[in-house]
Amino acid sequence: MSHYYLGIDLGGTVTKAGIYTPEGQEWVVTEQALPLLSPQRGFCERDMTGLWEATCQVIRRALAESKIDAGQIKGVSFSAHGKGLYLVDKQGRAVRNGIVSSDSRAQALVSRWQEEGKDRQAYGYSLQQLWPSHPAALLHWLKEHEPESYAQTGYVLMVHDYIRYCLTGAFTSEETNISGSNLFNQQQGAIDPTLLAIFGIEEVADKTPAIIGSADCAGYVTTAAAQLSGLKAGTPVFGGMFDVVGAALTSGVQDASKLSAVAGTWSIATRVFERIMPAEYPYVWGKYSIPGSYFVHEGSPTSASNLAWFVQQFLPNLPDSYATMNQWAQQGYQKSEDILFFPWLYGSNFKANVNGGFLGLCGHHGVEDMVYAIYQGIVFSHLLHQDRILALSAGAQSIRFTGGPTHSRVWMQMFCDASNLPLEIVDVRQSGCRAAALCASVGAGEFSGFSTAMEASQAPIVRLEPDAAKHRVLRQRFDRFKRVATALSAVE
Repeated sequence: MSHYYLGIDLGGTVTKAGIYTPEGQEWVVTEQALPLLSPQRGFCERDMTGLWEATCQVIRRALAESKIDAGQIKGVSFSAHGKGLYLVDKQGRAVRNGIVSSDSRAQALVSRWQEEGKDRQAYGYSLQQLWPSHPAALLHWLKEHEPESYAQTGYVLMVHDYIRYCLTGAFTSEETNISGSNLFNQQQGAIDPTLLAIFGIEEVADKTPAIIGSADCAGYVTTAAAQLSGLKAGTPVFGGMFDVVGAALTSGVQDASKLSAVAGTWSIATRVFERIMPAEYPYVWGKYSIPGSYFVHEGSPTSASNLAWFVQQFLPNLPDSYATMNQWAQQGYQKSEDILFFPWLYGSNFKANVNGGFLGLCGHHGVEDMVYAIYQGIVFSHLLHQDRILALSAGAQSIRFTGGPTHSRVWMQMFCDASNLPLEIVDVRQSGCRAAALCASVGAGEFSGFSTAMEASQAPIVRLEPDAAKHRVLRQRFDRFKRVATALSAVE
């Protein structure tokens, strides 16, 4: 009888479940949005019981739609959003709502820490920049503002740690995600009491579960979880991974020769090394799923969500909108227009005090010119991340790209030309679910490791080559983009 693996993708707003063959062939993917709760400005939460119920529902639907018997599922694993905080007491009951990665309630605290130099003090241990949704920042915020929640905490979990507990009854912490928490020492590979002291949260030292690898077995589906989810009791459940790592795995990235790039709500650039590379710039590092490897990445909400906003506000009734906009972008790519768009409607990866907008609009411009400027601006904002990642070392030979914009050939060509590297589009529907299922297949022993699994399951690739003339033009415009952004950031 054929057997399969279940991958669960726990995003910031949508939960998905996919069933795959050991080699990564997709049979079905189901999804369900979970309402985000924002009781105050900057708060971005979700009901943890509702999250578990939504996870059970997508699993049940995946099994029903695929007509696969639960006994044929030989393993379960996860791809999960980073940062955020999911607290339970010693009995595993939610202490409060879960907090997702887009939460910014701790921004004032982080700014205070930066003024005090805590970011520099902690960086040598954690190799993380400070972020308001880091578990370290959220824990200190709760200590100050919700001391009763802080005191009730039995275990500090990230999102897939919580769902893994719901399935197995075992408390564990997965390495690729906890390594981005500002609680974790990258060199020691463990939660660091020094970091807890720097951030004033020493009390959680005994509330962090044992750390496991992506493909380590965390436990088995309990009878109670089987009744709720439709899975078979005793099905093994494996660690999983941070979704940034999942995108790189789906793209077949296992060393520094290939860069993983993601465009969607967030713009993300990721590279994998066998050691942490020394550099003055405070790069963000974490443990990769391949034992002994590290990933370095940068990301910001500066990608296609900006285009989605423009469509919603100004082109809500445009027929076949994305096909039409791709045509406009193709026409704009042949022009020499100097309109600049800064894709910082939801945050900036240049300076915190700059916002989105157009520069250079004239009376002869039309909506099609503005759309091209948005495409170009999103490419430029991605380059801010990508150029820094590439600067860590020579030897990058290509870029592997996933995300919604991969469906626009002109947009991908713009990314390719601006980067001046071959760009390989990874043809995969759901990179998170697929990577999670691949993780389960490695954990179950289908492959000797992630490297072997990636080689055996590589999704189809479409390769684009850069145009040297276009590269020069785009880089000249990118230089202007940065100069204008620098000038704007100087305005209080």
